[in-house]
Parts: sequence; C-alpha cells; structure tokens
Amino acid sequence: MTNSTQKLLLPLSAVLGAALLSGCAQTGPLPTFGKAITPEWIVADFDAQPGDEYIATSNLQDVVFNARGEVIGWYVKSYAGTPYIKKKADGTYDFGALQNQKGGIVNMVAGRKAFAVQAADVLDPAGPAQTQPAQVKTDLAANRQDAVFRYTQNGVQVTKTVTLHPRNFKVDVRTEVKNGPEQVNMLFPGLGKADNPRVQAVPVGGQPASVQGSGTLSVQNIQYAALQENPSQIAHALIVRPQQGTRVDVQLTGGPQGLVTAVLPATSNIEVYGGKNELIHLYQSGYTEMPGLFKPNFFGQISLLIVKLMESLYKVIGNWGLVIMALTVLLRLVMWPLMQAQGRTTARMQMIQPLQKEIQEKYKGKTDPESQRAMQMEMAQLMRDYQVNPAGCFSTLLPFPVLIALWSTVRNFEFDSGFLWLPDLAIPDPFYILAVLYLIVNLGQLYVMTRKTPEMFRQQAIIYLVFLYFALTFPAGVTLYIILSTIIGIVQQVIINKQVEKETASLGQTVQKVAPGTRPATKTTVTKTIDAPKK
Repeated sequence: MTNSTQKLLLPLSAVLGAALLSGCAQTGPLPTFGKAITPEWIVADFDAQPGDEYIATSNLQDVVFNARGEVIGWYVKSYAGTPYIKKKADGTYDFGALQNQKGGIVNMVAGRKAFAVQAADVLDPAGPAQTQPAQVKTDLAANRQDAVFRYTQNGVQVTKTVTLHPRNFKVDVRTEVKNGPEQVNMLFPGLGKADNPRVQAVPVGGQPASVQGSGTLSVQNIQYAALQENPSQIAHALIVRPQQGTRVDVQLTGGPQGLVTAVLPATSNIEVYGGKNELIHLYQSGYTEMPGLFKPNFFGQISLLIVKLMESLYKVIGNWGLVIMALTVLLRLVMWPLMQAQGRTTARMQMIQPLQKEIQEKYKGKTDPESQRAMQMEMAQLMRDYQVNPAGCFSTLLPFPVLIALWSTVRNFEFDSGFLWLPDLAIPDPFYILAVLYLIVNLGQLYVMTRKTPEMFRQQAIIYLVFLYFALTFPAGVTLYIILSTIIGIVQQVIINKQVEKETASLGQTVQKVAPGTRPATKTTVTKTIDAPKK
C-alpha cells in the first residue's frame, strides 16, 4: 500500500461523515445556531388580510391557521430548532422568512387551504363566514398545542378542535357541524414543491390504490389516505387516518394539484400526519405498520433495529442521554474485532512510514524500469516483514452501513427529554460545549493515527476545523454519540499501538532491503539492515 493511499484512507471516515452531515446535498440548508424553540401559539396578522392568524410554532414546524381553523401555511423544518419567526423589539413579529420561504423551507399547502370544510350550497371555503376568536392553549408537559375554532356560514355552525403535538408531526382534528348536512368534505392539498406526488389510499381490508399524474380515484372506508414525495430527509408526507370509529371515504386527485378530499360525517375525529416522509418520524408516529405506506431500504431496516433497541434500553435506563451512551458502548463492543483488525493495520502502516520514506528517497529521481521494480520489491518485502495487509485498510469501511443507519436514527429521533446541561437531545447544543469536545476528540484520534508522521497530522487537522461548523449543527444526541464513540476508538487504537510496537521491536535484525541495480532472483545480493522504530 502506498503512502498516498493511506493519506486518503485516514480521513475517509471524516469525509464520509461530512457527506452524511450534508446528506449528500439532500438535507436542505444548514440551521441557524440558537436555542430550542419553546412551543407556543402566536396570534398576529400573518397574511396582511383583515383579522389575525394563529401560528403554532415549535422545533419541528410552524403551522399557520386562519380564524376558521384552516391551515394556510404549513412549514416543516429540515433542521429541528431552526427559528424562522423573529420577534421584534416592539413586540410584533417578522414572518418574512416563512412568507418568502427563505432557507429552503417550503409551504406544504402551497397557497391552498388544508382542513377546509366544504358542503354543497352551505359551506364554501372561499365564501364569507362569521368567525369567533379562537381559543388556544399550550401544555408542554402533555406535548399539546390546542386550539378551538368556531364559525358560522349560511346558518351552519362549524366547531373545529385541533391538537398539535410539538414533538411529532401528528395533528388531531375533531369536527362538529350543526344545522347542516350529515356529511361534509374536508380538503387536504399538497405537497408544496412536488410536481407529481404519489396520492394513495388503502381501504379497510383492501389493497393500496393510488393515482399519480392526472386523474381521480375514489376509495371507500379507508384505513388511511396519503400524499407523499419520494422518501428523503427533505421529503414531505400528508397522511389522513380515521379515529374512534369515524368512517372516511376519499377522492384522490393526482398531478401538480395533488389533493385528498375526505368525506366525513357531521361529527368526526381524524388524525393527520403532516411532516417529513422519513422512516424514523413515521415509526415514532405509528405509521410504519400501515400497508403500502413506507418500505424501508437496507439502511432503513438497520435503523429500525437500532430504534427498537433504543426503546428497549430506555425501558431499563429511563434516560435518553444514558440510552445513547449505552448504545454507543454496545455497538463499539460488537464492532471491536473488526475495528481491531483495521486499527492494527493503521498502526503497522505508521510503523513503516519512515522506512517507506527511506526507500522512496533511495530511488528518488530513478525512473528506469529496473529501479522502479527494485523499489516495488523492497516496498513489498517491507510490508511482508511488518505483516501489513493492504486490504486491512479497507476494513474501516465495513462498519459504515451500521454507522450511517445509527447516525440517521439518532438525528431523526424525537427525544422527550434533555441530558445534563442539554435542554433537548434533538437539537444542537445551545452552549456549543459538545462542538468543542467533538473537535478535541477528533483531533486526538487523528493524532494517535498519525503520531509518527507529524506532517500528515498538520495536513489533516484543518479538515476537522472545517467540520467544527457541522458539529455546531448536529442534534445533541448525534454529537454525544460521536464523541463517546471516538473516545472509545482512541483508547482502542492506543492499546493496539502498544501491542504492535512490542511485536515489531525485534524486526531490526530481520528487515532487509535489496540494493539498487540488482535483481532479487540473482544469487548475489547486497543487503542492508533497517532498524525497527523504537518504542
């Protein structure tokens, strides 16, 4: 293995880590650094139209309701905790980042209205209505943001009660229509930036039925109906599921104006998921068991195993911070033999770095085929003497499927508590302590891997300084995992380094180089002894 190959492999985990952090350009903009957003209701003029709107803000999303309880703005955040609403010194609010969709945030309803109630001749979302001030309240201990909306249109009274859950994307919608028809329609449009979302429904006891592109489809007595983008960290889904015996029929409309029109009884209870079309959030919201809704890939299957293991550990430990630490230790123990093999290869490569440089210096400027063959032979003999297996360097890539799945799991998992000084494990550390620790332990790991080649340490240290910016944006749970995992890796590598130095201490009497200008196969060879590196 050449020196340049090792230089490539040593920081490879860091480079791949950066790709994960940026999601290979699929996770949207980086978040604004700041503290956790305390869920609350904001009553203010959002759309410059007569009357106030009601904005439910939280770490995960900002949802804007008009006075009828219709959603006119549904903004799901790519990075939890990103503040898009600014409170001014005079007590008013700046909604410009949401209205102009800055930073890549998208209005899922795209200028239309969700939760709009419709009935022929009497209830028209576009017609005038007499509204009452909404009643709103927030109960953080119960993970609830409640609002009751009441309005009257053409003598029909509509009461709509919505409950948002700040730690997930579910919304409970209870509707009561008096003095009106026995059935009404409720509209669920979306998705904001999708030209052609998948629109599907599954009837009770039936198979998934879907429409994509132009066309409509009616499905009776559904288990659920959904609009979905292709799964990713920035993809969205809007899912409607009946609750408490409510029968729901739907009409599905495909194409750019994707729409689910739900036919509800006058008194109804439904659950709506409006958020990321991503495995962990769907799992925590109880949707991954729904037929045809989400099919995990290979990494997703690993993620499901990890999240179930986390939940099992939580039942015993009772603290999510300690769960992350226990999970990290457990996975490092499982991967210890594989990391041991990779670590030994790294240590032995470091041992022969000075000797490789000697050989390179010896043949410097000699480009004739015979000299090049002699150099290659000496390099190969050196690696045999020090028992360096070139393929061993690539064993560092083998744990990556688990590490990728673990990173994705912790990143998307919604914790219900903080840890030590951390207010919320699902958002970045507001005090930046973890980011500093992240930098320190990664530089420490780089040092033990390049201790015999200081120039390599200097060259690669700058990479981790760049990664400090990414560390500032990690959810605290992710950073906690990386720090502890890296510390365990450092301890393992130090132990390996000492073992390898002891094993190779006697090689000074046996390591030989073939002198230049000679062929290894000839009877007469000139040899030179190379002293093995001292402890």
